[in-house]
Amino acid sequence: MASSCEDVLSIGPSSLLGRTVAFRILLCKSISQLRRNVFRSLLFYLSKSKSGVSNYLMPYIAWLHPRNPQAILAMVTLLAFLLKRYTNVKSKAEMAYRREFWRNIMGSALTYEEWAHAAKMFDKSTPKMNESDLYDEELVRFKLQELRHRRQEGSLRDIIFCMRADLVRNLGNMCNPELHKGGLHTPTLIQEYIDEVSTQLRMVCDLDSSEEEVLLEERLAFVHETRHAFGRTALLLSGGASLGSFHIGVVKTLVEHKLLPRIIAGSSVGSIMCSIVATRSWPELQSFFEDSWHSLKFYEQMGGIFSIFKRVMTFGAVHEIRYLQYMLRNLTNNLTFQEAYDMTGRILSITVCSPRKHEPARCLNYLTSPHVVIWSAVTASCAFPGLFEAQELMAKDRSGNIVPYHPPFQLGPDALASTSSRRWRDGSLEIDLPMVQLKELFNVNHYIVSQANPHISPLLRVKEFVRAYGGSFAAKLAKLTEMEVKHRCNQILELGFPLGGLAKLFAQDWEGDVTVVMPATLAQYSKLLQNPSAMELQKAANQGRRCTWEKLSAIKANCGIELALDESVAMLNHMRRLKKSADRAAASHGTMTSVRFNGSKRIPSWNCMARENVHDLSDSDQSESADLSSWTRSGGPLMRTASADKFIDFVHNLDKGLTIDPNERSYSDAELEQTYRNPFPGSTTIMVTEGDFLQPERSHNGIVFNIVKRGDLTPSSRSHGSENTNGFVHDSSMECVQLDCLEKETDTSSDDDADTEL
Repeated sequence: MASSCEDVLSIGPSSLLGRTVAFRILLCKSISQLRRNVFRSLLFYLSKSKSGVSNYLMPYIAWLHPRNPQAILAMVTLLAFLLKRYTNVKSKAEMAYRREFWRNIMGSALTYEEWAHAAKMFDKSTPKMNESDLYDEELVRFKLQELRHRRQEGSLRDIIFCMRADLVRNLGNMCNPELHKGGLHTPTLIQEYIDEVSTQLRMVCDLDSSEEEVLLEERLAFVHETRHAFGRTALLLSGGASLGSFHIGVVKTLVEHKLLPRIIAGSSVGSIMCSIVATRSWPELQSFFEDSWHSLKFYEQMGGIFSIFKRVMTFGAVHEIRYLQYMLRNLTNNLTFQEAYDMTGRILSITVCSPRKHEPARCLNYLTSPHVVIWSAVTASCAFPGLFEAQELMAKDRSGNIVPYHPPFQLGPDALASTSSRRWRDGSLEIDLPMVQLKELFNVNHYIVSQANPHISPLLRVKEFVRAYGGSFAAKLAKLTEMEVKHRCNQILELGFPLGGLAKLFAQDWEGDVTVVMPATLAQYSKLLQNPSAMELQKAANQGRRCTWEKLSAIKANCGIELALDESVAMLNHMRRLKKSADRAAASHGTMTSVRFNGSKRIPSWNCMARENVHDLSDSDQSESADLSSWTRSGGPLMRTASADKFIDFVHNLDKGLTIDPNERSYSDAELEQTYRNPFPGSTTIMVTEGDFLQPERSHNGIVFNIVKRGDLTPSSRSHGSENTNGFVHDSSMECVQLDCLEKETDTSSDDDADTEL
């Protein structure tokens, strides 16, 4: 009985329950034993370390005794350090909050005064940067000291020699955009240098301030040569469809601060703004930005889906071009490039490109295409594929009629019917910013760019963000990324891949020396091909004004000396005009033998502007010489002929070959007086038909031109008192022109004309 009970309770492989119970008992016993061993080990190590820790901490614990001065001093120092760290963190947070506050005020300012106040407070809350790392401060200071030394101890000729030797725009990298990024004022040393150069230029213009006599012609030649070497500034307006309203604010700000360059170029919608500026005098331009710019419309109403589909099927474009042409005719008064330049003195350049594969893009201006009407060039530059159809350029012929600029070749009726006209489209597809062309034609070395292209401005905004918050190394990486994108696009163009048209958009230049980038919003992008409402137009213009206010200090620093040179030219030209008036008055009283045509200036210059269009006498190059070969306002296409050039050369050589022979034709006193007083009854101009001749003779007060009709000329042998030196008989009914009167009329008109020498 006992043995059977032991078999049931025994542990062995025969019973699963028995094995489970045995495993649990052994596991619990092992865990209990492990717990006891760990507890004993911890007690052992704690008992051993208690004496060591106490021995190690005893000196430090003794420092905490209230009667220990070292301990008290250490505690106070520690508390002061922690308090200072807390204060610094708090002050930095407050400064960051203030900067953000004033930045928001700057971003919502409606007037320049509000923006300037916010910018001043923002500068106070911004840590000062080390300006010496951004430009050569030592070089600029040395040049400033040298100029001051010349002014105080040297003569006027020393001043002229010093400035003529070394006067450049970017001295010591003083045009670095980082120096003027978001700032309100120019660095002090750079501003002192600009002021010193301006002061010495005014001394050159002051005829009474110099002890040593320097001729007026020498002063004017010095200023012309220095300005030509200094270079010119151009304003470039990019494309951007309806985002081009941003350009209105940019140009308006430059007009308000009298910083508008006289060389203006644009493509696509930028060409519209350029054409408005280039066809208006200075008072008209100010009046336009006060009243008329709110009514600008770029597109006609799109209509419904069926209207759009009909236009696409008929013209291959979403919009018709007729509305834009009508608007531009009213804005530009049907002027050509040459006429606009003669009227305002501003140089307008518009870029267009051809749909033909092998025809290069063109930059239209008064030198490359003087007879093209501006509205035609602008509509062609706005003809983006799919938006407007490609346009044919129109021009004025010799009679003033509007004709095609590139008429088809007259090969016959059959060939003429199959000949297609040359058409042009949006210039921003190939040369959005024509920097190279302006540099070659007009000596431009400084560019102010207003960038509103929807595919470029977001990239430039990201680049500015990285430059502002990522540091110098991040800015360099962003620049390398931009260079890599352009490089890959150029490779695509070289290989001739099908995406070459898209690659051209990104392979161009994006920025200038001063770049104003539009901060476009998604709402503005959504209405890219629609006319902006009055509120949207005002918003875009305000964006342009605020973005330009941030760049004003850079523009003033980069163009300050250039403006001083322009003002000097204006003052010296005014003095020369007064001197010539005095000479003419003396000649009319018989105290001078004759009044001769002045020679042209030694160095070509494109800085010429009509006097009434000059703001603050800072951009004028009026010529007082009666140089008939100059580009005058009254000239136009009719004077650009070979016969006119022969007449000019003939007039210039009059003094060399024309002498007075007492045996030749003589006039009575009554005839001379009548000829001098009234050479052209009822008018100061004459019309010489083709085939007639002008015979010159010198009178007692100048040179007389006898207009001889072609039918009145008969060959004859020389007879006393009745023939001239050429062997032609004078007719009693021929007209007489006195050169002194012609010069007087030319000088009077030259007060308003621009004298350009190429």
